[in-house]
Amino acid sequence: MNSPAQQPDYRYIDDDAGLARFCSALDEASYCAIDTEFVRESTYYPELALIQIAGGDLLGCVDPLAITDFAPLADLLVRQDLIKIFHSSSQDLEILYQKFGQVPAPVFDTQLAAAVLGYSHQISYADLVLQITGVQLEKKYTRANWIRRPLSQEELDYAMDDVRYLVAVYHELDSRLESTRRRSWIERDLQAMSNADNYEVDQARLWQRLRGVQKLKGERLQIASELCRWREQLAQQQNRPRRWIVKDDVIVELARHKPASLEALAKIPGLSDKTVKRHGEKILKVIAEASRVDAAQWPQHDSIKNLNSRQMALGDCLMALCRMISDNNSIALATLATRKDIDNLILNQKSSRLAQGWRFAMAGEQLLEFIHGQSAISVEDQVLKLDSK
Repeated sequence: MNSPAQQPDYRYIDDDAGLARFCSALDEASYCAIDTEFVRESTYYPELALIQIAGGDLLGCVDPLAITDFAPLADLLVRQDLIKIFHSSSQDLEILYQKFGQVPAPVFDTQLAAAVLGYSHQISYADLVLQITGVQLEKKYTRANWIRRPLSQEELDYAMDDVRYLVAVYHELDSRLESTRRRSWIERDLQAMSNADNYEVDQARLWQRLRGVQKLKGERLQIASELCRWREQLAQQQNRPRRWIVKDDVIVELARHKPASLEALAKIPGLSDKTVKRHGEKILKVIAEASRVDAAQWPQHDSIKNLNSRQMALGDCLMALCRMISDNNSIALATLATRKDIDNLILNQKSSRLAQGWRFAMAGEQLLEFIHGQSAISVEDQVLKLDSK
């Protein structure tokens, strides 16, 4: 088993001048690898604790708790001639967007690139580094309290490993994307990652995240929706986790029972006396106002369509074709498509991942041609084939 190479020097950046110098040193770089460490246990917003950056021969560990002027870094994150490399980027992009008010762009996600190149489904950074570089990364600080100061040298070294090998991984994947002509497959997905809408909360749809919300409809669903809005806004204002204000199952119970008095409110299962005392009047007001909303404006569950017997048979054929396509492209079937993706495609629902991005380029277009009778399945030497008509 290989061990990490001798740790090279990196800059620990904990003042504004140091950050400005480091970002300036990356002026000629065409790419840099970025990772973040954060804590999100007792707050609504994640607390950014470290920003690790690798570019060219430079390695920097930025301490955001000590920096006051982030302008040089904010500019770097949106430089159009600088590719920002992440692995499984969504959480990093979300926290950087919340911190700087803009999403890094352009970006390259090594987990996405690995997916279209045949690596295992949602491969971890450690596994990808091991397969490409042969380096076995430590996992001992996965639960570290990154907000604590001072951090130990071992903890900082561990954090820097998250970008130390990311550049090498990027080069290998980028080269393979070029040789397999698959870079175009993920371009749209990569561009979409920098869309700020992905990291904004759609308050009109918060109710859809509630556990147990399927039990509600009509006026009760409207009440649940408005209670979710109220909770979200309060959680943001107080920077507290949603569940610390009112838990999901309690919102469902409030919507079911529609209490109209503090006495009735106190009888709701799971609602503490402390919450009734602190927020009771506001909760009753939200419920009363939601009950007065016109029925035409009530939220509705997405209609669930079931496949008929002929569509089920078609789905079986499409699933077989997906297996053929995934085998031909050395990609795990689970990475390419699930049966739900197939069913949604048959029902002409845009929610199917096969109608979007690289999955459409690899398989979705071929499947739609088959659905519309423009191609046919054949078998040759016990091998499934899809032939154009």
